[in-house]
Amino acid sequence: MQGFQRCDQKKCLTKVFRFTNFVAVGNVADLKISLPMSQQTYTPTHCPETGRKFTKAERKAANKAKYAAERAASKPKPKRKAKAQKASPKPKAVSVPTRKAKLMSMTKAELVDLIIGAEPPAPKRKPKAKRKAVAKGRKASPSERVADKQERGAHGAKGVGPIEPQPEGHTSDVKQARKATEAMGERNRRKHAKKLAMRWAFAPNYGGMFLESQQAELQRLLGDVDVSTYEDVMAAVL
Repeated sequence: MQGFQRCDQKKCLTKVFRFTNFVAVGNVADLKISLPMSQQTYTPTHCPETGRKFTKAERKAANKAKYAAERAASKPKPKRKAKAQKASPKPKAVSVPTRKAKLMSMTKAELVDLIIGAEPPAPKRKPKAKRKAVAKGRKASPSERVADKQERGAHGAKGVGPIEPQPEGHTSDVKQARKATEAMGERNRRKHAKKLAMRWAFAPNYGGMFLESQQAELQRLLGDVDVSTYEDVMAAVL
């Protein structure tokens, strides 16, 4: 019961508030101002005479006409005229005297002082020549190395040129080869004998003559010659 009593009290209060608002309004103009915005711009949906429902296009046209009438009733504010800006005066061109005019205005004494006191212009330094960057060589890939090796085998070393095939096969000269090996062996024996003689001669136990074992080794290398001293060995070697 208490809940129903509270609801009835709320309804009575809302009714009284609405009635007091309606009574406080004096005339229709005040009523329009007191109404909310949605009710001020409200356009009826049905014709008051026939009760026919207006279409969407008719309501849109009525809204446009109403807005145009309100715009015509309100006086537009006059636009302010832009003030004409005064043109700023252009700066006068200043005449700069040329070098020739300056020289013509100078006296003879000033010209002589100018010529005598003029220092020769300093020589301009030439810019240092920049070194050109040397292009670094690229390492050959494994496939390129194999191709170079095959080319060297087919055409010979660099600078030799391609090897031309000969109709007859190359035959080696055995006598010439034997002579070359004998000469090379003799040169090698002399070099070895010279090294041994220098090492034994500068040893601390050298007494001016080589030992018998040392002389036998030197004779084996140099042949049947006198090799008792260091000077004898050098004479035989050279």
